[in-house]
Amino acid sequence: MRRLGLWGTAILVCSSVCAVGEERSEWLRDSRYGVFVHFLGGGEGWKQQVDAFNVNVFAAAMKEVQAAYVIFTLGQNSGYYCSPNAAYDRYCGYSAGDHCSRRDLPMELAEALGEYGIRLMLYLPSRSPQQDKQAMAGLEDVHEQRPAPQAFTGKWSDVIREWSLRYGPKVSGWWFDGAYNTAGWDDLSKPHNWNTWAAACRAGHPQSILAFNPGTDLTKAFTALTAQQDYTAGEQNRFEVTPRSHPAPEGVQWHMLCHLGSRWAKADGPQLDNSAMIAYVRQVNEQGGVVSIEVNVANDGTVYGPHLDQLRAIGAAITKTER
Repeated sequence: MRRLGLWGTAILVCSSVCAVGEERSEWLRDSRYGVFVHFLGGGEGWKQQVDAFNVNVFAAAMKEVQAAYVIFTLGQNSGYYCSPNAAYDRYCGYSAGDHCSRRDLPMELAEALGEYGIRLMLYLPSRSPQQDKQAMAGLEDVHEQRPAPQAFTGKWSDVIREWSLRYGPKVSGWWFDGAYNTAGWDDLSKPHNWNTWAAACRAGHPQSILAFNPGTDLTKAFTALTAQQDYTAGEQNRFEVTPRSHPAPEGVQWHMLCHLGSRWAKADGPQLDNSAMIAYVRQVNEQGGVVSIEVNVANDGTVYGPHLDQLRAIGAAITKTER
């Protein structure tokens, strides 16, 4: 059980809340491993980059490596996104196609992956794009290390809600980066809080699972920032930590995310050889956890060769029958 402030009073969140989260995230526990992709860019070439991504090539690769799910970035701090969003354009003062692509890449990707029974989840920052001053002003946000203003949380929830309604059950969950200062969301007496945000994420699909990332610090990475969180963000820079070494809170699915290269989206490595990676994923799985593996993917949707080779080895070892 976890404590949660409500109208200024600490109350106990009953076990039924945990049970709902466990039910939503049951499929993730059974997945054993999935793939994470940083597909980011910006500026004049961003539209061409989005248009160049071959969803069929990428989906076929994910089938080959037996990935159960893919986490894919909508966008990050540049303020450019690989999907249309009228709410974002309206708040930020942009025309359609300026910063949100006209091509709906996540929709096409969800459909291509769905042909193989592979789930799609989406990545977004917890805050507005920190490198886009016009967007920051339009969304009424401040630096991500400061508490989120009420106006920002309301507007950002509107943006997320539009994406959630667009994709419905084609998107199984969300992974939010940069939840470094939670003071702007913890007070449930205010109109906009964790519940506002979660409701936006689940507007199109009530069973969407949520994770909010406080960073790589081991005292935080495998905790839950809110009762709305279904699985741990688990960001790490090495494949080392396990559910036994750093257990998740009761009712929250243990999950970790790490890059296969030397850093995020880097085309080098892998960090470990095949046997060590397989042993690590198996160890985590045996302890009830799941591993998301970040790989380098080119603009056309092809996975960096050495990363793809290691995913093949993991997929062959962590078979569907084990799932």
